[in-house]
Amino acid sequence: MKNEAISERQGIILIIFFLLGNSLLVGSGNPANKDAWLAIIIAILWSTILFLIFSRILSLYPGKDLFDILPIVMGKFLGKIISILMIWFTFHTGLLIIRIISEFTNILVFADTPVVIPMIFFTILLIWSLNAGIEVLGRWAEFFSFIVILIVLIVPLLSITQMDINRLKPILDNGLSPLLNGAFSSFSFPFGEVVIFTMVFSNISKIKNYKKTFMVALFVGGGLIVLTVLRNILVLGSESVSSVYFASSMAVSLIRLGFLQRLELTVIIVFLVCIFVKVSICAFAVCNGISKVFGFDDYKFIVTPIALLMLNISFFIYKSTTEMAFFTYNIWQYYAFPFEVIIPLIVFIVAEIKSRRSTFKFFKYPNK
Repeated sequence: MKNEAISERQGIILIIFFLLGNSLLVGSGNPANKDAWLAIIIAILWSTILFLIFSRILSLYPGKDLFDILPIVMGKFLGKIISILMIWFTFHTGLLIIRIISEFTNILVFADTPVVIPMIFFTILLIWSLNAGIEVLGRWAEFFSFIVILIVLIVPLLSITQMDINRLKPILDNGLSPLLNGAFSSFSFPFGEVVIFTMVFSNISKIKNYKKTFMVALFVGGGLIVLTVLRNILVLGSESVSSVYFASSMAVSLIRLGFLQRLELTVIIVFLVCIFVKVSICAFAVCNGISKVFGFDDYKFIVTPIALLMLNISFFIYKSTTEMAFFTYNIWQYYAFPFEVIIPLIVFIVAEIKSRRSTFKFFKYPNK
């Protein structure tokens, strides 16, 4: 991704859209039931430490991404092994997102159309985005940012007449275990997935303060997710939220304010914009990682086969929507934890040790 640059503002918007992605539609912190909003707040607090680790790793090696840093920190052989593991995790994340898009279009948008048709058009657009580069994606996301955030903020206000505060009571009636389980689930999905940005934030010279970029995006994106999940629970109740996969669309469809009806279209627009950014970032990271591991000069010549491969595998990686939902809510957090936390933590510790050693040597032998 050489000669591509995005501003700090665009970097923040990309991470916010990435966090919103499918979280706006399918929710987050679901194991906590009606305490899901509280579970997400806890997950945000946990994620501050993780995001500070991400920003510190990138700050120690300016102009480099995780695939550049791993061989330096972990050695060439081990660095390549870990890089391949991270590529697989990112590829799998992209598969899951594409499958969610296909289920969404098949159930809510084009129920009578073969699912492969809209997904082919989506993949063509994805290939165009990858070839255009992350700089174009950043400008595109910035263009839509005001519309997306405005819709996410206004729609809950329009749902006030449908809300019932009693649907939140009693808080913590099931104890701490479901709450912590929901917080862990939300921590992994979507917050921990932001590790993928450490794989694409290279040669982005306009981002000087990674800590600001990550932290602002965390609190803005996390706050919007809390608002959305809280709206769904207040409108539908925790039982209905847990029984449907696309709760946001159902909650918005209940809005009836004069001529303001059928507003679920706004949810569809926001979802498609955010999910497109999320899939694009995943595909960028996969292509960038493959080019770095195998020593290619450019990633763009593998864009088309990678995008088509992601599309094809997404159709048969899960047998049904139920199986996909079970994996997302019950298995994903444990599966993703090593990629999102353990590997970055190890890289951070080793990088800090090497950085402090080099600083110590500089002060010990200033003439050298």
